[in-house]
Amino acid sequence: MNSLRQRRQQILRDEILSAAHELLSQKGYASMSMDDLAMHVGISKPTLYSYFATKDELIATTFTREIQALTTMIESEHITQTPLQRLSLLLRTIVQKQIHQQTLTLRPIMPELFHLIRNHSQAMEALIRLDAAVTALIQEGMDMGEIDPSLDITTLAHAFYSLTSACKFMLLDDTNPPDINRVVDTLVTFFLNGVQTPVKVNIE
Repeated sequence: MNSLRQRRQQILRDEILSAAHELLSQKGYASMSMDDLAMHVGISKPTLYSYFATKDELIATTFTREIQALTTMIESEHITQTPLQRLSLLLRTIVQKQIHQQTLTLRPIMPELFHLIRNHSQAMEALIRLDAAVTALIQEGMDMGEIDPSLDITTLAHAFYSLTSACKFMLLDDTNPPDINRVVDTLVTFFLNGVQTPVKVNIE
């Protein structure tokens, strides 16, 4: 009985987090309310608060879940891609999410949301783990000869994160929505061209 109840609670918790993610994408951090969320999920406010005591806790947990999913994606034991291919996949996924959802990226554009994340231990732990995974992939790529070993790993990681945020200002222009595929392909190509080990050409 307890097991069934726990599963139901987990299902509802996941529904709340998914709905919060959707509303945050639509309304933004400041405009999204717990009233809206409770109505969207079809539960009472007391029920919602029994799962998440505050709006900040809810948003931080939603962000944490997103980051954990990204880390799991590139750490999976079943992945057959090379380190550089996995980094490209991560970049592609993050940019696509930004354009579709317009929020919950690696570095939220809203200062209050970024401040919230920095003060939430689980969210920061998730970011640190993702950063470690990205850094490890860069090092592995260098060891395999895919990535130029003359590049500084820390700087390269920071440049990678900057690329994940490159489309932020595109999202501010509602009159000229970006071509998602072209944006993603351009950023991935830019990244690959910048980090790949130079091909040596022998001139006879």
